[in-house]
Amino acid sequence: MKNILAIVCLMIGFQMFSYAQETTKISVEGNSELKILPDEALINVSLKEKALKTAEATEGLNQKAAEVTKALKKSGVENYELKADNYYINVNRVYTKGTSKDSGYVASQNLKILVKNTEEDLVKIMEALHANIDMGFQLSFQLSDSKRKEYQDELLRMALLDAKSKAMTIANTLDLGAITVQEVIYGSGGNIYQPKVYRNEAMMVSADNQRTAPTIQPDEQTLSDQIKVVFTFSKE
Repeated sequence: MKNILAIVCLMIGFQMFSYAQETTKISVEGNSELKILPDEALINVSLKEKALKTAEATEGLNQKAAEVTKALKKSGVENYELKADNYYINVNRVYTKGTSKDSGYVASQNLKILVKNTEEDLVKIMEALHANIDMGFQLSFQLSDSKRKEYQDELLRMALLDAKSKAMTIANTLDLGAITVQEVIYGSGGNIYQPKVYRNEAMMVSADNQRTAPTIQPDEQTLSDQIKVVFTFSKE
């Protein structure tokens, strides 16, 4: 009886060993990439005001914020969003030759202007800011959430097809046989976007000065995705 059991176990082990010999597993990474023009512009205006008293610093900061709002109204553009964040007041501490001295307060705030039209509306707002405020600002282009979501499915499909194509190339080149998907690993590291940033120093421009409207053309930006697929190859 013991001999029979030993023979059965030996046969099962041999079958499992044969199956392991006939099956090969490999992990393949699929990648995708799309070049897309951004559809939004974000202007960051940094406000800062120094004064001996906190109330005076806050009042001066509010006046600068009002200047920005007034300039936006002068542009005639309506399709934009204005938000304020990062408001804080710090002691104005001046360091000289290893010593420090407190000299009033510094109030700071950041204004974000989101422009939905990156062509005519953006040019009008930029012109209005240049002509009516004396504060520095920064311009960057970005993709809206709706446009980013629009391309998510396409990027994932392209990445899966890329992984399948690589697996089939491996199988055909090495004569490994039919391929079967064993596991799909998809993380959150995809959808990479690198914004293009333009720095601008605002200038006061008198009414009789002639200025050529700025030409602002956003560069194509990159959306990408990746996925890992584990395939098994087996000969019939």
